[in-house]
Amino acid sequence: MRFPTVLTVLIILATRAYAFGFAAPRISDLVGDWAGTSLCQVKPSPCHDEHVVFRFSQPHQDKITVQADKIVDGKPVTMGVSEWTYDKSTGTLTWHIPRGNWKLIVSDSTMDGILIVPDNVVFRKIHLKKSK
Repeated sequence: MRFPTVLTVLIILATRAYAFGFAAPRISDLVGDWAGTSLCQVKPSPCHDEHVVFRFSQPHQDKITVQADKIVDGKPVTMGVSEWTYDKSTGTLTWHIPRGNWKLIVSDSTMDGILIVPDNVVFRKIHLKKSK
């Protein structure tokens, strides 16, 4: 239960930062490749820690297309393509699926977030950095 508390703190800090004049990036600023880690939080499980690349494209209104790739033997393997929702007021990206809810908090050139599964367990932690 430690990680939902961490996410709550992150959201509060991000919200306060934006309220005190730190501007969240525009949705168009998210376009590009963001690479980092996707780490399993439930062990033992069939989950594996992964190096990932999230490819952001086609921003429109408060939506953006995300292609999620994991890196296997140095090559990208696409896990899926989906449309995420961006809330500029909090700098938060979300994607809701039957297996859980993804949340990423954007802060300049990094994103940190989690996947929470339906029984309210943090299943993955994500850390991404925008590729130059």
